[in-house]
Amino acid sequence: MLAVGAPLVVVRVIAIVVLAFATTAISLRLLGIRRGWGRALVSGTLGWSIAIFVALGLSHWDWGADGLVVHLLAIGIPATMAIAVALDLLARPGSLAVGEQAGLVTAPRPLRAVRERIAVIRRYRELLRLARREGFGPFSRSARTEVAADAVGVRLRRMLEDAGGVYIKVGQIAATRVDLLPPDVCAELASLQNRVAPDPVEEIRSVLEAELGGSVAEVFAEFDWDPLAAASIGQTYRARLRSGEAVVVKVQRPGVEQVIRRDLAALSLLAELAQRRTALGQGLRSGELLAQFAQSLRAELDFRREVDAMVEMAMSLGDCSQVRVPKVYAELCTRRLIVQERFDGFTVAQSKELDASAIDKHALADQLLRSMLDQVLRIGFFHADPHPGNIFVFADGALGLIDFGAVGRLDAIQQRAVIDMLAGLMQRDVSLLRDGIERVADINEAVSAELLERALARLMAENMRPTGAIEPTILQDLVRMLSQFGIRMPADLVVLARALVTLEGTLRMIWPMASMAAAAGDMVISSTAPVIDRDTMIRDELVAALPHLRHLPDRIDRILTLTSRGELRVRNVVDEDRQRILRTLVNRALLSGIGSVFLVMATLMLIATEKGPIVASGTGLFEILGYGGLLAGTVLLLRVAAAVARDGTT
Repeated sequence: MLAVGAPLVVVRVIAIVVLAFATTAISLRLLGIRRGWGRALVSGTLGWSIAIFVALGLSHWDWGADGLVVHLLAIGIPATMAIAVALDLLARPGSLAVGEQAGLVTAPRPLRAVRERIAVIRRYRELLRLARREGFGPFSRSARTEVAADAVGVRLRRMLEDAGGVYIKVGQIAATRVDLLPPDVCAELASLQNRVAPDPVEEIRSVLEAELGGSVAEVFAEFDWDPLAAASIGQTYRARLRSGEAVVVKVQRPGVEQVIRRDLAALSLLAELAQRRTALGQGLRSGELLAQFAQSLRAELDFRREVDAMVEMAMSLGDCSQVRVPKVYAELCTRRLIVQERFDGFTVAQSKELDASAIDKHALADQLLRSMLDQVLRIGFFHADPHPGNIFVFADGALGLIDFGAVGRLDAIQQRAVIDMLAGLMQRDVSLLRDGIERVADINEAVSAELLERALARLMAENMRPTGAIEPTILQDLVRMLSQFGIRMPADLVVLARALVTLEGTLRMIWPMASMAAAAGDMVISSTAPVIDRDTMIRDELVAALPHLRHLPDRIDRILTLTSRGELRVRNVVDEDRQRILRTLVNRALLSGIGSVFLVMATLMLIATEKGPIVASGTGLFEILGYGGLLAGTVLLLRVAAAVARDGTT
């Protein structure tokens, strides 16, 4: 029977609910690790359900009991913390150890987050339907259709093409990874470059006029609505300005940002799951690869970056370069629109026109390779997607580069490392190749320098022809071998590696006998018209070493003096990671010890026959300190348990 009136009971229930929300946030904060609203809701609901049940039992099911709130707080806070730690312990060890934000689902706008999650689930269902239709997966229906007769590459290309959005970009990137996929699959996926269905004219017109701030006729004297190309992000059209210049207009597809956000969310969950649960995903670091891909893709959505890249590349190559970059009309360019010069010629992808022309194919391939090496080794800013559709050929045999949506940058250290690696490959100098790799790569301390050199020497031996030329697959094999050693290359060099693989295929289309690795080495180290001036490189190295050489005699004399006195000491420097690990262990041991002391002292106070000085309502000081000690000790021990669970060491 309730001891107070119904209105007062309702007020107390509402107050308890509000108190539960507030103390749940405090309880999880005491653990020292952030949690998403989903985990917080589960932890708070279960923890306070236990607290209400136990507290009401102690109060004889009287909602108006005087000590009810105190009991709720004393039980609810540790119970909520214990439930939160239990949820972590139920997770697979290591799955929460990716970072402090691991497993965190933030939702500043819960309704929007729910809608986006529903859209992702629908996308998964659509992808599953497409995969089953093309004969992929354990529940495919290929045995009852004609799909089984098609090659794997054809079926994969159709699935990605129908999926659209980000998945076309994924297919385009996969087409360059001949080190991971069979050549026939890569060749089929390469056709995704020009097989994207265009959006309707009216939808494109609305985007174009919104960016122009007026009608199309006000800016263009002519506009051909039959698209030149339809990519996953934008579509290009022929047009002519009022001033008479022939231009190409690139317009972003309507709604592409929402599609990309949805597809990236779906891919992110799959990539993180693959990295946590599969050996292949861990080896490829699928989550990190997707993060790099997502960052690059989001950058491509802002066409102003592409405009800046074209302007910068034109200035870097100079007016004397035989490789041209389209002129951009900056006053007409916006975030979703590019207006640029229209080249008069054909692309390398148009093989019939290329074969029918009288252009020297060997000279053309040499010119393209020399330009790319110049961008990489001299400028440090290069076109990162030199596929055949982006290489323009003029009637006089000159080249043009188009589509600067993907570019790469190398700093001075990375440029020198690339030069060392190329020179090491050509001269079969294992030490030089290893030095170039170690200069820029993230190498685990467990990697043996001797084993790495042996692997590099074997790689060179397996890819050397009897004539001394290098097999073009050596770059792909090098990337694969480094990944087996757990060696991580920086993102800029990953972009470069992808660009070089694409360039190799483009060169083969121009001149089937072309060998990028051999020609690149010849250009770097040859005495006739090298891309890198060896005398300049040697002079720069000496100038950089002069400050160190000047102090070298004094340092040698100092070392010899200390050695003769017996005062030379070798200091063992503990790296930052080991310091962090040691500091973490000491802190947790200290917290565990303090928490245990609190629990022991609190227990002794509670079981003592004496209650100590009476504070209020018959409650003794020892009793207050005992319950307080229990709470403090429980919080400290649960905090340690939560951190251990997140580290994946359970």
